[in-house]
Amino acid sequence: MLEINLDTKQFERSLGQLLKNARNTKPMMRGIAAELVSLTEENFEQESWGGEKWKRSLRANNENGKTLQKSGQLAASISTQVSNTFARIGSNKPYAAIHHMGGKAGRHKSVTLPARPYLPISKNGKLQPRAEERLLEIALDALKKGVGK
Repeated sequence: MLEINLDTKQFERSLGQLLKNARNTKPMMRGIAAELVSLTEENFEQESWGGEKWKRSLRANNENGKTLQKSGQLAASISTQVSNTFARIGSNKPYAAIHHMGGKAGRHKSVTLPARPYLPISKNGKLQPRAEERLLEIALDALKKGVGK
């Protein structure tokens, strides 16, 4: 006769930890917000949105500078907010949206600025290439934390 005994204590502990992680998602949201900042920093460094190069600014061409980085204030203004239900990234600069989404600017809306999306999310809510995989990896790691130990 073959007899198999299964001790479910470890499984029950792991399942309990998984459920605890699923209820308290703030650590996961913190990780997601940090990754959104990292993606934004990469966009500023590479002057692109997920590898899609921005239209170079005339100032950057004339001064051998970088597009959207004349003073560095826009990049430095990136902030995050997190809770159990969201991870938010943005800027408090009044000119942040026009640079990200493009459009008419200046006195009497006399200048049209091209979109130079620096946040890893487009104006249509689309994540930039490879961002979804990176965020899912963070979410899964956060859910698995402490499971199986």
